[in-house]
Amino acid sequence: MDETPRSDQTTLIEQLKAERDQLLGLLRALPDISFVIDEDGLYVRVIGGTNEAMYVSGKPLEGSTLQDALPESIANHFLGVVREALRTGEMQFLEYELGVEDVTALPPEIREKAADPSKQYFEGRILPLPSYDHPKPVVLWVAVNITPRKQLEQYWRQAAETDPLTGIANRRALFQKAHEEVERARRYGHPLSLLILDIDHFKSINSRFGHARGDEALRRFTRTCAELLRTNDRLGRIGGEEFVILLPETDLVGATRLGHRIVEAIASVEIDETSPVFTTTVSVGAATLEHGEGFEATLHRADQALSRAKANGRNRLETDGPHPTE
Repeated sequence: MDETPRSDQTTLIEQLKAERDQLLGLLRALPDISFVIDEDGLYVRVIGGTNEAMYVSGKPLEGSTLQDALPESIANHFLGVVREALRTGEMQFLEYELGVEDVTALPPEIREKAADPSKQYFEGRILPLPSYDHPKPVVLWVAVNITPRKQLEQYWRQAAETDPLTGIANRRALFQKAHEEVERARRYGHPLSLLILDIDHFKSINSRFGHARGDEALRRFTRTCAELLRTNDRLGRIGGEEFVILLPETDLVGATRLGHRIVEAIASVEIDETSPVFTTTVSVGAATLEHGEGFEATLHRADQALSRAKANGRNRLETDGPHPTE
């Protein structure tokens, strides 16, 4: 019998073992943590994780399973990824969020040592690990910590959607939310109203008291409005001194009631960081989404009501159409 094929096979296995040992040796020195996990979800080995600012010791996980260590839904999902890597023989990629408190198989004294107990973001790279000394097929799960990248993405996303002066939604974010709420109102047949607000004579505030105090007036205005809103309401700045409030699940009566409260509240807010103390007032227009129309049409009707509020003396609310009974 020709022994060459068997010899070649032995050589290949030895090469694979050598490559495996080199890989595992390298992983031990890396800041990110890696796991050898078998097809049943058993943690066969925990490697690396030398960055103590990101990780606690994962060694106690060895001998436990994904089901032992993690919430059921997460464990089942991870096990599915492990088995898919073994089935296809190809590397799998998975982004996920996980915190030390989620890993219940870790002893309490180890979880308490976590430098950062909050959830962190990882990119899992899961690949079959052939010729590993274990009775069942295993994968190598490299958990690359991508929390800084995710935090940066979140920062820029928030910056793109937030008015930098007041911290509320900017025009772009407000309009996007408005279109979502219009679709939801149509789908479920629920009311949707909005208020458009304009701080009275704001340009004269800037010219008389300076832009710094004008900025403070804008911040005080938004804080006062926000204190009167429900969790699902959305306040956004759409212009220099112009704002919109989206009011889901609210008819014109409810919108009018809130608008009057805002008019009264704003008139009592004093801007008193420097002398002299001054107050501002606001004009408000209210409208409710009508059947078949879009957000822009409702906003236009509210803007017309706002124009009437200004024409009728400011520091007041007007509605689109007959004034509803409060």
